[in-house]
Amino acid sequence: MEFDVNLLFRLAGIGILIMVFSQVLTQADKKEQAQLLTLAGVVIVMMFVVNMIGRLFNAVRTIFNIY
Repeated sequence: MEFDVNLLFRLAGIGILIMVFSQVLTQADKKEQAQLLTLAGVVIVMMFVVNMIGRLFNAVRTIFNIY
């Protein structure tokens, strides 16, 4: 298991896009949609993080040969 720099850039890109779109929606007096967009961004990033944690547990299980 190696650290994937592309994943880091992908997460940063998602964060920047969500921030920009949220600011645009806030300036357009659509605060509810901006909050929903931010929540959707958090959910997407959490899916990436949960996937990475799952891969970490699989690597640990493989190292210690626990089935």
